[in-house]
Amino acid sequence: MNCYIEFNRRKMNTTRTLFVSSVVRTLFLVVNIIVAFFMMPFVVRQLGDHWYGIWVILGSFAGYYYLLDFGLASAVTRYVTTHIEKEEYEQANAIINTSLVIYSLIALLILMITGGTVIFASLFVTKPEDLLLIRYVIAIMGINMAIEFPFKAFAGIIQAYLRYDLQTYANFLSFSLSTLSILFFLSHGYGLLALALITFLTTQLSNILFFFISKYLFREMRINFKFVRKSDAKKLFSYSVWALVIQIANQMRFRVDSFVIAGILSATAVTHYFIGAQLVEYFLNLVYKATNIMTPVFAKYHARGDIAAIQEKMLFVTRINTILSVFGGGLIIIVGKAFIARWMGAGYADAYPVLMILMIAMMLEIIVNPLDNLLYAISRHRFLAILNTVEGSVNLFLSLILVRYYGIYGVALGTAVPMVLARVFIPVYACRQIGLPIEKYLSNIGQTVFCSICYLVITYWASRSWLSSENYINIIIVCAVAGTVYTVFIPFISFSREERNLLLSMVIKR
Repeated sequence: MNCYIEFNRRKMNTTRTLFVSSVVRTLFLVVNIIVAFFMMPFVVRQLGDHWYGIWVILGSFAGYYYLLDFGLASAVTRYVTTHIEKEEYEQANAIINTSLVIYSLIALLILMITGGTVIFASLFVTKPEDLLLIRYVIAIMGINMAIEFPFKAFAGIIQAYLRYDLQTYANFLSFSLSTLSILFFLSHGYGLLALALITFLTTQLSNILFFFISKYLFREMRINFKFVRKSDAKKLFSYSVWALVIQIANQMRFRVDSFVIAGILSATAVTHYFIGAQLVEYFLNLVYKATNIMTPVFAKYHARGDIAAIQEKMLFVTRINTILSVFGGGLIIIVGKAFIARWMGAGYADAYPVLMILMIAMMLEIIVNPLDNLLYAISRHRFLAILNTVEGSVNLFLSLILVRYYGIYGVALGTAVPMVLARVFIPVYACRQIGLPIEKYLSNIGQTVFCSICYLVITYWASRSWLSSENYINIIIVCAVAGTVYTVFIPFISFSREERNLLLSMVIKR
C-alpha cells in the first residue's frame, strides 16, 4: 500500500511540475510574441528591408553552426536524464564531463570556421560597401556560438528534473535586457552591429544562468577531468549520429528558404517572406513550449519498461496538440490577412499567402510531434533521420524550381508539400514501436479534428465582415469570442471525465 501511495504521489508531482513548466514556458513565449509584435515593425523601419533581410540571412547562416553539435545534445539529454532517474550520479557526471571536453573542442572548430568565413566573405557579398559590417557581424555571431557550445554539456539536467520553469525565468531576464537594449540603441541611430553585440551579451548572460540552475538542481554534479571516459564518448556518438542527420535535415527543412530567396530574388524578398514565416514559427514555438517536453517523460517510462504508460501519455498529449494545432493554426489563417495589413502595412500583403501555405503544413507537424519525442526517448530516431533527410532534399529541390515561377509563394510550397507527405508516415512507424494499433491513434484525434474544422468554418463565415476593416479591436474580438466558445465545448469532445478532472487538478490543488 505504501508503495502504491508513493507511486501516485510521484505521478501527481510529475504531472504538476510538467503543468507549471508548460504554463511558465507558454506565458514567456506569449510575452515574447507580444514584444515581437511591436518590435518587428520598429526594427524593420530602423534597419530597412535590405539590412533586415541581411540580418535574417546571417541568422540563418549562424544556425548552421548547430550542426557541429553532431546531435550530442539529444544524446546528453537522454543519458543524463536516465542516470539521474536511476540515481546513478557518477555515470551522470561521466556523461557531463565527457561531453564538456567534446564541446570545448567543437568550440575551437567553430572559431576556426568563423575566421575562414570572415576572410572569404567577399566571395558571397555582392556590395563592397556592405562587406566590412557583414564581416564584423559574422565574427560576433561565430564567437557567440563558440562560447555557447560548452554549456551544452549540462543539457539534460533541467529536463531530468522537469524544471523548465527555472530556465524560463532566466530566459525572461535575458530577453528583457535584450529588448530594452535594442529599443534604446536602435532608436539612437545604431544599426546592425549594435543588434549583433546586444544578442552576444544577453546570450552569454543566459548561458551563465543556465549553468547555475543546472548546478542548483543537480547538487551532485562535479566538474573534474577524472570523469572523462572514452567509452562514454563512444556511447554518445553512437546515439547522436542519427540525431545529427536529423539536425542537418531540419536545416534543409526550415533554414534553407532565406538562402534560396536571397540567391534568386533579393534580400528585400527575404523580409517579405520572413514576415509570414515568422508568424508560423511563433505559433509553432508557442505550442512546443507548452507540449514539447515529453521526451524525458517517455524516457523515464521506457527505463521502467512501462509501455502502457507511454501509450497513455502519448495519446493524451497528442489530443492536446491536435486541439492547439487545428484551432490555433486555423484561427491564425482566418485573421492573418487583416493582421498583417494592420501590423506591417498594405505593402506586405504578399506575406499572407506564405503564412497560409506554411501554416497548413505546420498544423500536421504539431499534431505528430509527440511521436517525435517518443522516438527519441526509445532510441528509434533513425527513422526520423531518414525521413527528414528525404523531406529536406525534396524541399530544397522543389523550392529551387518553384521560386522561379511563383516567387516567395513557390518557396513556401516547396517547404509545405514534402512536410505534409513526410508527416503521414510517422504515426504508422511510431505506433508499431510501442504496439499501438494505428486505428486507435487515428480515432484518438479524429473527432477533435472534425469538430474543430467545422467550428473554424463557422467562425470564418461569421467574422468576414468584422475582419474587413483591418483593425486590432475587431481582430481581438474575433479571437476572444472564438477562443472562449471553443474552450467551453472542446474538452467534452476530446477528453473523458477522468482526463478533464486531471486537467483541472493541474490548475487547482484540492
